[in-house]
Amino acid sequence: MSTFLEEVRARARRLNKCIVLPEGSEERTLKAADIILREKIARIILIGKKEIIISSAEKNGLKNISEAMIVDPENYERRQEFADILYGLRKSKGMTPEQAYRLIADPLYLGVMMIKMGMADGEVAGAIHATGDVLRPAFQIVKTLPGVSVVSGAFFMIFKEVHWGDSGVMVFADCA
Repeated sequence: MSTFLEEVRARARRLNKCIVLPEGSEERTLKAADIILREKIARIILIGKKEIIISSAEKNGLKNISEAMIVDPENYERRQEFADILYGLRKSKGMTPEQAYRLIADPLYLGVMMIKMGMADGEVAGAIHATGDVLRPAFQIVKTLPGVSVVSGAFFMIFKEVHWGDSGVMVFADCA
């Protein structure tokens, strides 16, 4: 394992942040969540049907998913509260209370609202959703800082062969 990755994991453990995963029943997301929980890298909120998440975790031999908070977006006890807040943020753009209530059942919107409400520090999504679909709720709910009109994404690739990149680490930006 690269020193870069070890440093990232160590820093994440120290910060003890909470990450919401709106694609909570997606298999790769669940496997990653299991590793994160096992290694105590972050606290995790999985959004999805509890029965589906637990069944998939059992099928894949994942032992740590029970440590995650699992939130069913359609039956979430704070759904109406979050819908009221979303409506307040978007009514000037023509959103109705009914639309806000429906949108909060969308895991991507619910995940961003959890960040807005201080329940989570960040979100990871995009395994089964397009980048635009992931970013739209963030732009509508959290927004960018004043004066910031452009966002950018990046990912790291870590190679076993260190002759690639900088000691085996390469950064790719704006790939979506």
